Amino acid sequence: MLNPFKKVFAVFGTYDYRDKLLSALALVVFLLMIIKLIVFPYGLFGFGSTSIYTEGLVAKNGIQNINPLFVDYNEPDREVSRLVFSGLMKYDPVKKAIVDDMASLTINESKTEYTFVLRDGIKWHDAQPVTADDIYFTFHDVILHPSFQNKILKTNFSGVEIAKIDDRTVKFTLESPNIFFITNLTTGILPKHILGGVDPFDLLQNEFNKKPIGTGPYMVTEPVEVFQNDRTQLTLTRNPYHYDPLPNIEYMRFVVYPTMAELLDDVNVMNGVVKVSGDYLEDFVNNERFKNIAYDLPQYVAVFMNMDSKVLKDDLKVRLALQKAIDKDAFLEGAVDKVRVDTPLMDLNQEDWQYQVNVDEANGALKDSGYEYQPEDKEKVGIRYDDEGNALELRMIARAYDDGSYQYQETLDTVTFLQSAWEKIGFAIQIEFLPLAEFNDRIMARQYDLLLVGQNLGYNLDTYSYWHSAQATPLGQNLSNYRSFQVDSLIEDIRSTFDPEKKEERLTELAKKIKEDIPAIFLYRPLYYYATDAKISGLSMDGVVFPSDRFAGISNWMFEK
Repeated sequence: MLNPFKKVFAVFGTYDYRDKLLSALALVVFLLMIIKLIVFPYGLFGFGSTSIYTEGLVAKNGIQNINPLFVDYNEPDREVSRLVFSGLMKYDPVKKAIVDDMASLTINESKTEYTFVLRDGIKWHDAQPVTADDIYFTFHDVILHPSFQNKILKTNFSGVEIAKIDDRTVKFTLESPNIFFITNLTTGILPKHILGGVDPFDLLQNEFNKKPIGTGPYMVTEPVEVFQNDRTQLTLTRNPYHYDPLPNIEYMRFVVYPTMAELLDDVNVMNGVVKVSGDYLEDFVNNERFKNIAYDLPQYVAVFMNMDSKVLKDDLKVRLALQKAIDKDAFLEGAVDKVRVDTPLMDLNQEDWQYQVNVDEANGALKDSGYEYQPEDKEKVGIRYDDEGNALELRMIARAYDDGSYQYQETLDTVTFLQSAWEKIGFAIQIEFLPLAEFNDRIMARQYDLLLVGQNLGYNLDTYSYWHSAQATPLGQNLSNYRSFQVDSLIEDIRSTFDPEKKEERLTELAKKIKEDIPAIFLYRPLYYYATDAKISGLSMDGVVFPSDRFAGISNWMFEK
């Protein structure tokens, strides 16, 4: 029998030299195409293929836990989890509202019962059917379990009764109406048939988080790759079982770098880069491959005053002096990635709540409080003291970042500005930059007078976790230890008010009370940019609350031809 290759070359024998050469070249090209499809199914080196979209992110720890119950701890995890998992509800950036996702929702007249009925035919990535058991397992068996480690998520479901009605129906019963409760139900659902035997305490370290099974439009088929330079990389594959229209893009690749400087070395193989800010924006503006889409998020950076601090606790005038000494406009002048903030209530127009810097009033407030300079003692020049000889001294803590990183410079610039302004009116400010673990420990112990940190309000803009007295605990997010019966009542009223006009009235009252008491100085709201090479259509950053919300319209993304 004649060898197939001999057949090919036997045919060549009937051609002249030119025909033979063209045929040989065609054969080589054909063989190379076959090899490419076998060896490089995602495109040469994984880049440049029209079936794969590559995004670059910056995070020191890379991709850690692809689990929707722990995405608050690491932004790359949130990005990936948004595509791998889905919840009963989802956030729609176009409508700027929470809408049905895996289930349809009905709410009773008293707004205390939320009943969900699963859509037909929903499957896990391993083709197993999704049932009410998975929903009950996620919220009741895991989140409400005493040993579950995400305290914030557990608090959101505190006091909620969860009941399985039938194989497709689950009901959540609240102790009282809560307009913000619905946002908690965007939490991704976990598969009971895989995790049913895992203690919730051990879930954060479970191997499931490296190669999870979800119900989202993409699935994990290969583990996270870790490289020597601490870069991590993960490629997701389109989920053939997804219950909504399948995405047009077959593969989504995330490449996470420890620093933006390292990402920039590879930027020309990226289709998009998430959360560009600060000095690095110029690198993308000057790169003709990219256009930059601006967006902001419902978050702010503030200085929280510990209301249990000896100096700050009972002296409003000292807090007023701290506020009046800060010229926010001077600090933010020329900034392309920051917008002034004056109230923590993101529903309200910030311009209506601006205070005016006034150093004379700041000095007057301190004098009225009994703090005077003592220039006759050289060691005390420039610092105010009370009539008992106690220095007007405050401890301020901030998170330490790696030298050279954008976060390092931003934090240093902010702290330096604040310290200089306060020292000019007689304060002695002791600054501590702390590693993340120690920083979190000090926050939990409330061991500070002043705390510089950011807060993200998420989908619901609920102020309960941040300003209600019940959250002034080591596990709460009331970082000022602010306690006010009037504020608590307003927050509770807002939670139970479904009428938009009444809600705005209560929000205005709440903003006035916080403005009067000055438990914090609200500085700015970060402004970010998404850098895209514009090779796909359908991508939008309008209305996002988290950067991962851009994936809400992933089924509309399409490579331009």
